[in-house]
Amino acid sequence: MASRNNSGSQPTSVLGNVVAFIAVAVVAGVVAAGLLVPPAAAAGAAANASIGWFKSLPADMEAGPLSRSSTVVAKDGSEIATFFAQNRDPVPLDQISPNMRKALLSIEDRDFYEHGGVDPWGIVRAIGNNLLRPGNRQGASTITQQYVNNLIIDQQVRNGEQASTIGADKGVVDKIKEMKLALSMEQEKSKDEILEGYLNVVLFGGSNYGVEAASQYFWGIHASQLSVAQAATLAGMVQSPNYYNPQVNPEASTQRRNVVLGTMVQTGAITQQQADAAAKEPMNLSIHTTSSGCTAAKTAPYFCDYVENQVMQSDAFGTTPEERLATLQRGGLTIRTSLDPKAQEAAETQVNTTQPKDNNPDSVSTALISLEPSNGHVVSMAQNTNYSAAEGDANTTYNFNVDSSAGGAGGFQVGSTFKPFTLAQWINSGKGVKASIDATRLSYPADYHWKASCLPNGYKIEPGTNGSGLTFQNAEEGYNKVMDVDYGIYNSINSALYAMAADLDLCQIGDMTKALGIHDGKTGDPVDTTVLSSLLGGSVDISPMTMARAFSAFANDGVMCEPRAITGVKDFSGKTYDVPGDKCQRVIKKEVAQGVNYVLQQVLVRGSGYQRSIGLPGASAAKTGTTDNSTQTWMLGYTKGLATASWVGNYQSGSRSLNGLSIGGKTGGSGTEWVDGATYAGGQWQNYMKAVAPNYDTSAFSAPPASVLSTNK
Repeated sequence: MASRNNSGSQPTSVLGNVVAFIAVAVVAGVVAAGLLVPPAAAAGAAANASIGWFKSLPADMEAGPLSRSSTVVAKDGSEIATFFAQNRDPVPLDQISPNMRKALLSIEDRDFYEHGGVDPWGIVRAIGNNLLRPGNRQGASTITQQYVNNLIIDQQVRNGEQASTIGADKGVVDKIKEMKLALSMEQEKSKDEILEGYLNVVLFGGSNYGVEAASQYFWGIHASQLSVAQAATLAGMVQSPNYYNPQVNPEASTQRRNVVLGTMVQTGAITQQQADAAAKEPMNLSIHTTSSGCTAAKTAPYFCDYVENQVMQSDAFGTTPEERLATLQRGGLTIRTSLDPKAQEAAETQVNTTQPKDNNPDSVSTALISLEPSNGHVVSMAQNTNYSAAEGDANTTYNFNVDSSAGGAGGFQVGSTFKPFTLAQWINSGKGVKASIDATRLSYPADYHWKASCLPNGYKIEPGTNGSGLTFQNAEEGYNKVMDVDYGIYNSINSALYAMAADLDLCQIGDMTKALGIHDGKTGDPVDTTVLSSLLGGSVDISPMTMARAFSAFANDGVMCEPRAITGVKDFSGKTYDVPGDKCQRVIKKEVAQGVNYVLQQVLVRGSGYQRSIGLPGASAAKTGTTDNSTQTWMLGYTKGLATASWVGNYQSGSRSLNGLSIGGKTGGSGTEWVDGATYAGGQWQNYMKAVAPNYDTSAFSAPPASVLSTNK
């Protein structure tokens, strides 16, 4: 019989024992009457009333599916991570060792195949035991009753309700309901179906539910491979899963195992010789831990975190955070994603080659993310930190690649990678990229009227510090001169950028950035381009994902797709969940994108990133970016098939220069060298794109129309 040892409870009084005896006797009588005596034959009104009350109780239960773990998989089907509240892997009965079945029935319910779901004689035996031995009480629950109880508890937990109590101290009414449901279950399911269900739902210590999960956890074997000794160990745990856990209490577990072996001899399941041999067998545990969630991700933990955040923010998985978590941890989902394992491996290799996460004395941060311009699918997402604290000291759960609202760090200042947005508006305004501009000025007076149609006066003035107006420098001397627009952009000349802005409407530049989805990664607000420092990427923090999405619109001839990581969700029963599909729309004119591509191709040929070519002339483009004092450095680049943002900078020390720090075993900024976007972020981007870009579309960009290449101003 199933027993529940409550040695920690207070001694039961004689009066309490008598009351308990009477109550359980009534239960036994009613059950027996319900099982054996037709209602019409029951003697007396009282008996008929009892039987009527018993029959009015629920006859069946909506068991629902068992809690099952959910799995996040890459686009090739390989596993990324598993989420569960209960580690469970259901298997059919024929995949469970006969030793396990015999051990369980011997210790928990030796008459399982004879009774009808409730064992009246077991109840009588339990009553006698509890009266004589109140400190070692028995519950008399059959396997069927225990299965019903476990199903109820699992359903309650999935519904966010308070779980019932498994144990001998259950209230009398609850016990009767349990019996009635057990009787109903026996009418609807075969004995083997009930035994199979029970062996897949019962707790075997910790978070291991079901015999397959327990076998894997304790010995790294399948349930079909359990020996007599191993089966007896697990069967013994059912009474008190954590107390008899061989990992935490080996002596008690061994003693309990030997008790089970004794009952197996008594029931004829094994011989005394087999029991003696099994009792001498050491536990030989081989613990195989199975952790839940992104901390245990086999690859791409930060991508996993991004996917988890999307699930937790989607009404498709529940109307409340609690419901969504239950769906994720217990719903048996298979979450298919866009992640390319080969690209992810290359991304992780590069961010950790730039600066190894486990040997990072100056805490230099790196990150890289790739999107497919044609559909927005997230191909890879990596950074040089440990997601879990257990992996090492340099850990952070903040995702460097995404906005704060998606569980990220919220971005960083982007420097000159913002310049292509002003270029896009220049072309959008009908101006040619071969137009000549006066880039000699390194300052504008405090009373200079910058056109800004969205402001009350229609212009913006920049008084600067102490009325000095707008002043700035170019990265290198000798570039404050008259030049063509394309030359100024691919060489990243600040004086050229402000000369262009002086000919444009600042508010219309802002409209262009809004169209391209540029926003503050911490607040979600659009960028105020009437703040002149924003034109050099210096006023707000923008995430790598946001920048990669914007540049993907250039690669895709002006059509921008929303980033998409989850491509489909289905649960174990085949039910599908409504997740967003590809969402793409034209955000800029085709000729604008073509013009930007024409100019940014030159960055990799003769411009600021000339040393970062990936061997795809006419089919690759990029822009470098460096903030003041080399605090944050970037390389944004793309082909038709892949848009990639590469960042090397400071997460913890946002205003610190990278110059003079240890980066990849070198000292950045030593001697005459200066850390900029082409240095480490550029090298990271180059090596990654050389490895991955050929696997995607590398066809040449289309040429812009003559009007874009004109000298019109």
